[in-house]
Amino acid sequence: MMADADTLPSLPTSTLDIPLTYDLSPVVAALERAVPKKFGNINERKQLSNKRMRIAFEAVRDPFKVSLDGQTAHLTAIIHYQGKGWYDAPFAPEVSGSCGIDQPRPRAKIQISTALRITPEWKLRGRTRIGNVTPYSSDRRDECRVAVFNIDVTGRVIEAARGAIDGKRSMIDGKIAALDIRTRFENWWHLLQRPIPLTDSVWLQINPSAVRMGESVGTRRTLVTALGFSASPRVVTGARPPIVETPLPRLYPAAVGDGLHILLEGVVDYDLATRLLSNQLKGKKVQRAGQTLEVKGVRLFGIGGGKLALELRFSGAVDGKIYFIGTPSYDVRTNELFVPDLDYDVGSANALVSGFEWVRHAEVREFFRRQARWSVGNVMRTGREQLARGLNRDLAPGVRLSADVKAVQGLAVNAQRRAIRLRAQADATARLTVKQGS
Repeated sequence: MMADADTLPSLPTSTLDIPLTYDLSPVVAALERAVPKKFGNINERKQLSNKRMRIAFEAVRDPFKVSLDGQTAHLTAIIHYQGKGWYDAPFAPEVSGSCGIDQPRPRAKIQISTALRITPEWKLRGRTRIGNVTPYSSDRRDECRVAVFNIDVTGRVIEAARGAIDGKRSMIDGKIAALDIRTRFENWWHLLQRPIPLTDSVWLQINPSAVRMGESVGTRRTLVTALGFSASPRVVTGARPPIVETPLPRLYPAAVGDGLHILLEGVVDYDLATRLLSNQLKGKKVQRAGQTLEVKGVRLFGIGGGKLALELRFSGAVDGKIYFIGTPSYDVRTNELFVPDLDYDVGSANALVSGFEWVRHAEVREFFRRQARWSVGNVMRTGREQLARGLNRDLAPGVRLSADVKAVQGLAVNAQRRAIRLRAQADATARLTVKQGS
């Protein structure tokens, strides 16, 4: 008997995709309150550079509308206005003209853009710029010139609207910075640090380690940024693992990964392995040098050091038992365990030399090497089913983990004294779906 030796295979870094959503409604509401809905007064005359000319205008703004392009929010509003102009002629009565008084009001369009980004410290930042403030269209309806004196009221309205909004840019950026996104992500981060029960005494640990940011898309007033948690998930057995909460790390501006790669461990005890191998070997006959041996029973047990022993009980030309030892391996193609280096142990080899050399012949050994195989397909299927159930569940109200387990592939096998441990890699695509407000 030797001491058990065990090493875990390394897997590629996993990524769990999470859509970060932040609603821009509070920003729009703040903008609505800050930017006047009415500009000017039609009864308040303003002196122009030509002291004989005066104008008055009045404009009413529609509510802002939001559209999103990647990480840029575009806000637009329509202004409806009217204007009057007066000219005090030197030797004649005052004359006047108007637009939008007794006919449809001209319109202008305000455009504001805000570039949004998430800082490494999980702060939302905006950089607001005033875009075009222009006539709504090129139609004559959307121009306001007092015809008699060619006084451009449209330009005056646009200038006043731009000035009113330009002074509110810092306020808009401040409202964006006030949106709290860190708290939500800290909650999700800590959720992923909790072990997920698969079955009795079997747990999935996601082990998140970093957060990376991907592309952003916009829907109505909601901006959705694809974020990926880097993780090293594995399935463990035993008592519920302790929860070790770590702080939310800095955000890295890197591309998201290609799904989860989960380390699974299937345990095949030697009683089960013996039954499976007995079905394969019991009753088999070996013929050599005119002699016949029939396998009456088998037993597998661990001897440590990554090796196992195979006991064969036989009858025929001779009755008795012999022992083989070897290191088990996993056959990816057939989903079976086998022992490619199966060989006589020292005690059996010495005993066979005296009188039964023909049993020890290499052809007999090769026969048992070919036959000593047993399927672990059920272990793989069970692991996949348990993992699929564990990866599709609610982690908290409004927060659901969903996944599609695509494949389970064996990696390595380790024979220990109490059981055979089969290590496998499960590949899955997974994401957290978070309801608005969760």
